[in-house]
Amino acid sequence: MPYAMLSRRRFLAAAAAGGTAVGLGLPFRQASAADYPKMTLKFGHPYAEAHPLAQSAVRFAEMVKERSGGNIQVDLFPAGALGNPNDMLDGLGMGVVDFTLVPSTNVATRYAPLDLFYLPYLFRDHQHAYDTADGDVGQELNKGLTKATGLKSFGMFESGFRTITTANTKVEKPEDLKGVKIRVTNSPINIATFKVLGANATPLPASELFPALQQGAVDGQDNPIGNVLTMGFYSVQKYITLSNHQWAGVMMLGSSSAFDSMPENVQTLLTQAATEARDWERQTLVDSEEHDKKALAEAGMTIINLTPEQKDAFIAQTQPVWDEFSAKIGPDLIAQVKN
Repeated sequence: MPYAMLSRRRFLAAAAAGGTAVGLGLPFRQASAADYPKMTLKFGHPYAEAHPLAQSAVRFAEMVKERSGGNIQVDLFPAGALGNPNDMLDGLGMGVVDFTLVPSTNVATRYAPLDLFYLPYLFRDHQHAYDTADGDVGQELNKGLTKATGLKSFGMFESGFRTITTANTKVEKPEDLKGVKIRVTNSPINIATFKVLGANATPLPASELFPALQQGAVDGQDNPIGNVLTMGFYSVQKYITLSNHQWAGVMMLGSSSAFDSMPENVQTLLTQAATEARDWERQTLVDSEEHDKKALAEAGMTIINLTPEQKDAFIAQTQPVWDEFSAKIGPDLIAQVKN
């Protein structure tokens, strides 16, 4: 199957380039086994093994194992092995899982101000999003999340800017989406975004998306380029519009109370390894975007680049989403990011 071949090739190439943790060359004191207690931690997430997000989890686990002298083992459960993103969030609270990578839009269903990251056309580029997530605004949101839910953020990773794919409809302007059945993530801001664009917004779990596209139950979907490739959507979708309508931030999360109960050196180790994995993932994902676009074109997809005027039409059409969600997010936070 072309998807399996593409994914496998990309995964092996990335693994060969990155090497093992021993060869990472990252600045950290070589740990003695006596420094750390023995523990095994579970890390579950929904991403395919070929995706940079899954590879960053591997990298995190390798760094933790090496730097703890082998005393801290992080067992990985990729591709939804432990459930969907909402299952992962519940699992953190119950102690079923210790770490997860979950889209911020899923987390926002439990702490509404995080919808900031999914406001359509808020971010100019990747760096603008990073500055927001890593800066004062992001820190304020992380503190609010912990206070409201007991979840601790270890950093904002990403899956990139979202695109629109369809089986039969060439999307170049908002009017092209009128009546088109588009699968969306089941969160209010995602549903609202496609409703104002005129689409028939249809929430579905990610696990049901491929068969729904294959069987024609939905006409299209929205996801970043890397997800379209690694999840094989190119085999059941003809067009991909590089709309970049939302930046898909992905949060690495754990339980705040569990983290606070750990020895200080373990806290430091986990925090630094997470930050380094985040930075690696961001760079790897951005570097892979041109490759992914080429791979999608070679697989038969028609890639549609919007002109500035066409993009402006999408921006204008999605303004009501800002009006609807501003009060929930906080007008001051939005102004800080926009300006």
